[in-house]
Amino acid sequence: MAEDTGRQSSRDNQARRHFISECRDSRIVVQAKFSPNMLRIYRRHFDGMSRSAYLLRFYCRIGPGNNVETELAKEIMSLIDEVNATVQKKITVADQILKNENVTVSKAGFETINATIIDPLANQFLRTLILAQELDEKLSALWLSCLINDEQKRQALSEIDSDLRSIQGKVRGLSLGLRNRVREQNQRKPEPSDMDIEVALDQGGEPGSVEVVTEIAEKKSVRSRALKEQAA
Repeated sequence: MAEDTGRQSSRDNQARRHFISECRDSRIVVQAKFSPNMLRIYRRHFDGMSRSAYLLRFYCRIGPGNNVETELAKEIMSLIDEVNATVQKKITVADQILKNENVTVSKAGFETINATIIDPLANQFLRTLILAQELDEKLSALWLSCLINDEQKRQALSEIDSDLRSIQGKVRGLSLGLRNRVREQNQRKPEPSDMDIEVALDQGGEPGSVEVVTEIAEKKSVRSRALKEQAA
């Protein structure tokens, strides 16, 4: 039993080191332009979704099952595709109304943001935000043309926010559920490397801090193994 536990711990440590090594420099910056309405929604949901997606992969790598990561990613992408389809349908309807009323939508000079991407799912989520930005521009044109009233515009924006919140909530729920499964199966307290990543990401750290977090985690993991070897 002790030998099996040792082998499992060794595999977990190898998975952690591999994940840290792979993700330390794996990030890109993508620019996007958002209206004030969409900028608020972006700030409300994007970082939380990015952290949850990052942690989801982390727990998939150290947990059992080879297909878990792929299956969960597919499940999340299915929801993202569903939201994209809903937003696109609304854009199509808005375009038709604006065309019938001979209204031309001009492009405004919105603020440019730099979104740090630490996971492909976060990039997909950003693309959904950009698509929702297009819908927001159509809604503003409809409102300015008196084709929808204040209440209708607020309701449409609320639906956008709710759809994007559903994606973030789904990813966070899966991440937390997988974390709990891994902890129960290992039947041990999370090592410092787990806790460092959670403190910085799961509890509000910026995605850009991943490099620092994973480096600290790696160093603590090395120290922990050294102390165990000395004690043995």
